[in-house]
Order: sequence, then structure tokens, then C-alpha cells
Amino acid sequence: MNIYRVLGDRIGTSEARELAQQLVAWHDAMVKHLRVIGFRAMAQCADDCPHVEAAALWTAAQEVLGAGARRLEFLRSHGQRRRVSTVSVPGDRAAEMGA
Repeated sequence: MNIYRVLGDRIGTSEARELAQQLVAWHDAMVKHLRVIGFRAMAQCADDCPHVEAAALWTAAQEVLGAGARRLEFLRSHGQRRRVSTVSVPGDRAAEMGA
């Protein structure tokens, strides 16, 4: 089962279910984007890349899904700060690994 849909169904409102659908679509687009562009040095994102939506979706997830949003690690990792490229910021790996 998809975590976005699980959380949307758990809240049960039409707003939560609609957001869950948006998050599923965003997640798929983001995974595809990362596979295509990867984490190559100097790789620049296009204006319509999924990174652009990440911050707004993360904010919406926190508002609509409440405490359950903390389980959305992939969204949070891309939505907490706006990136201008897919280049990893030094220290990102350590933070992801819990160091």
C-alpha cells in the first residue's frame, strides 16, 4: 500500500485524499527526475522540475496530514529546502544516514 494514500485515507477528508493523489503523482515524477538527472555535478533543474513543487507539497502535507506527515521522509527531504539543482549539498548524506 502507498504511504501517501494510507495517510490520506486515515485522515479521511476529501482534502486529504486529494492531497494524497497529488503526492503520489509528485513522488513518481521526482523519482523519474532523479533517475534521469541524477546527482551529477552542475546538473541544473528545469523550471518545471518536481523540486519546485516539493516545498509547497511538504507544507500542505504538514497542514492536512498533521503529525503523520513526519513519515513522509522522501517528501520532507526535498521539501524542507528549495534546491536550484539536484547536486547534493555537503553533509546531506550524513544527515540521511543519521550521523
